[in-house]
Amino acid sequence: MKNEKSTIEKVIEDSKKNTVEKERDPLFFLLGAVLVIIGLFLLSRKVLVTTGFASFTLWGYDFTSGLLVFPLIFGLIWLFYNPKSIGAKILSIIGAILIVVAIISSIHISLRPMTLYDYIIIIGMIAAGIGMLLRYYFKKA
Repeated sequence: MKNEKSTIEKVIEDSKKNTVEKERDPLFFLLGAVLVIIGLFLLSRKVLVTTGFASFTLWGYDFTSGLLVFPLIFGLIWLFYNPKSIGAKILSIIGAILIVVAIISSIHISLRPMTLYDYIIIIGMIAAGIGMLLRYYFKKA
């Protein structure tokens, strides 16, 4: 009887090991990654990115993009006049940050019209791929 129990226990342990190995199969990971990549590629083909003349609102005042260059210009003039000045460095950094923020805030991202079928396929591929990747990463080895 003891031999039968140990044999049965061995078979159960072997089947558990085989099941775990199948869940961490690298092909499962690869298929999930491919699904996510293809889904994101198809989605990116339907996204339209445009820019336009933007104004930047700061403390209730609207500044056009061109006016945001003045802090950088004054900061650089001050920095070349007095290279050791902390105020000149701070003004130059603030001017550069304001320009970058104005550029980013002038970007408009919109989704092009597509059929419901296309949308479901794209979102389904991304969701299935992410689910497969999460299953691969979070299953116990």
